[in-house]
Amino acid sequence: MECIQKLIYFPKSDGIYAKVNIINQYAKTIIILPAIGVEIDKYQKLIRGLNTKGFNTIAADYPGCGRNIPKVSSHFDYGYRDLLQDFIPQLINLAPQPHSQQNVVLLGHSLGGHLATLYSQQHDVTVIGIATGNIGLHYWDLKGKIQILKAISVFSLLIQIYGYLPGKKVGFGNKEAKSLIQDWCKTGLSGTYDHILKPTHVSDNQALFIQMKGDEWAPMSSLMGLTQYYSHPQIKQLDLRPSLQGNQHSVWIKQPEQVINVIQNWLN
Repeated sequence: MECIQKLIYFPKSDGIYAKVNIINQYAKTIIILPAIGVEIDKYQKLIRGLNTKGFNTIAADYPGCGRNIPKVSSHFDYGYRDLLQDFIPQLINLAPQPHSQQNVVLLGHSLGGHLATLYSQQHDVTVIGIATGNIGLHYWDLKGKIQILKAISVFSLLIQIYGYLPGKKVGFGNKEAKSLIQDWCKTGLSGTYDHILKPTHVSDNQALFIQMKGDEWAPMSSLMGLTQYYSHPQIKQLDLRPSLQGNQHSVWIKQPEQVINVIQNWLN
């Protein structure tokens, strides 16, 4: 395996290091798009497992996250559209065959699933969404609606005070960009991404969505709200609770073997 570190550049940020693991230049290349506030190093078991199965991988922290500087602040801000235009395309260009779209796969966890879905609205690319969904109110039950509305209210207040979201204060990520959170809140209220990308349509791109039983942050109803952007999405549900306790939205990262097997079977 060839392991390379490549620099990509994001507006107003220092260079961002992306880790490129190449198994075979003709193999599929899986680009990891993390959940909000989760450093890419937390996905190392997933990355190694995918490499073992013969897939190339590309992974990087979002701007201002992990080791990237400057950190998110009231002076360093970005939203969904910035990541779609200035971050994801650069990662794709690091693939051994970046213009062979059938060999590029965007794998998104939570927020990463939103971004992968939106990117695939305008590009021919395969998408895998894990523990992700549409946070629009009408995709949730009453308890979920209340939680989403509470989050929107608290997040909106905090970003007005700080100029960014101090996520650790509310158990939602780390320091998160103001515009990113505003985009999140708007989708929560509308159930659409029209404020980011319009018009949206039903894509014929290949898409696999994996939902975790017991995931209160991305229940099946929410996931289905995101799959509506695809004409023939494949949906798989996993129950890891017997062997893996904790928040099912993210604890799967610690033992991703079942997820990797589903991905391998689907891609092959």
